[in-house]
Amino acid sequence: MNNKIPTLQILKYMGNKRALLPWLITNIEPYLKEGKSIVDLFSGTASVGYALKPKYKIIANDIQEYSSIISEALLKFNYSIKDNDFDNNLNENYLSHLTLLEDVFCLYLKKENKLLKADPDLYFNFSNTAPLFGRTVTNKKLSQFYHLDFLNRKRQNPKSLPYILFSLYYSHTFYSLRQCIEIDSLRYAIDQIKSKVKRSVYLSCLLFAINKSVSSTGHFAEHLNANSVSGKSRIMQYRKVSVYDNFLKKLNDFRGMCINNAYKNEVYNLDYKELIFKLKSENRLDEVGLFYIDPPYTSTQYSRFYHIPETLVKYDYPIITKHRLREGLSQGRYREERYQSTFSQLRKAKDSFHEMFRVLSENTNATLALSYSDNSIIKPIDDLIEIAKQYYTVSIVKNGYSHSAQGSRFSSNGKGAKPIHEHIIICRN
Repeated sequence: MNNKIPTLQILKYMGNKRALLPWLITNIEPYLKEGKSIVDLFSGTASVGYALKPKYKIIANDIQEYSSIISEALLKFNYSIKDNDFDNNLNENYLSHLTLLEDVFCLYLKKENKLLKADPDLYFNFSNTAPLFGRTVTNKKLSQFYHLDFLNRKRQNPKSLPYILFSLYYSHTFYSLRQCIEIDSLRYAIDQIKSKVKRSVYLSCLLFAINKSVSSTGHFAEHLNANSVSGKSRIMQYRKVSVYDNFLKKLNDFRGMCINNAYKNEVYNLDYKELIFKLKSENRLDEVGLFYIDPPYTSTQYSRFYHIPETLVKYDYPIITKHRLREGLSQGRYREERYQSTFSQLRKAKDSFHEMFRVLSENTNATLALSYSDNSIIKPIDDLIEIAKQYYTVSIVKNGYSHSAQGSRFSSNGKGAKPIHEHIIICRN
């Protein structure tokens, strides 16, 4: 069955259902109605929507903008990527902007390239004192770019040259300077593409590339610390990874993507209630046969763990949060304005589910298929099922196998990994 289900991973993503797709689709397909649409209410990285793309019309939605970009690429792009696609569409603008930033950061690029091949202590002495937004920059040529007046002008007109956000904000922390220059230059080249859907494909490839090269444990909450010999070695290996090469690798993957011209899939970047009321105002809720609902599971806010993908897509030179205990910026260099989901707040999660079930039951007769694990913020899962039963007739399908997650949150008495089971809660009006 795996061979029949299309998959195309963009980000390493918390709660992604890619490994569970055969089980998931087998258990929700009996509730899918021919000719009816599926609304993926919290679409994340669109793995479920993309898996269902060959047979159904998908309406994907997520409050995070990077998610809508990935959904746009996977669900709405139905063309072929050619061998010479990059050369024909991006290369000229990419190289011209790369040259521009190489000139701006010439001295530090040369030092970085040399020291990444040298003793780790020499490299980190350089990296910890190199120009970075939030540090005092003494280099006269570069200091203008770190001045608040310059950043305020960029916030007013972020698409003005040069594209320099990552080089200023994230070099020597989450990425090397070379990696940031490649990111900024690819981002510039992508913005020169006229087709919105094609831009989404390229941005998805860049999202993949920044995920593969980030100096972290796989997400973007905080970068790795150089506080041990092994830690330093690990960071240096990450910082040698080519963003450009990984971009091309993912672009090549799009050559084999699932194409379906039978449906005009839709993608939205809204709060889930806004989407429901929008469809209602357009008299389109009767078109929907099933709402697939995969809300946040834990107290972890996605806007914290994936703030850099959000910034890459928005490219808006955000204000960065201050450190809570000491002077300077937060280690994660988080966006000051970040969406906080009430589904991830212990005191508000149950009320949020009550509200969601109420809004859906009052406005649509469609079936709901809710994914939730038994080690989530609402537990035991019976508590969530009892909430659903106040609005719907409920049946439950438990995952046929268990998957494990390492770490204290998922351990038994702090020792070993605790089995986690996924459930699908089917709600019928």
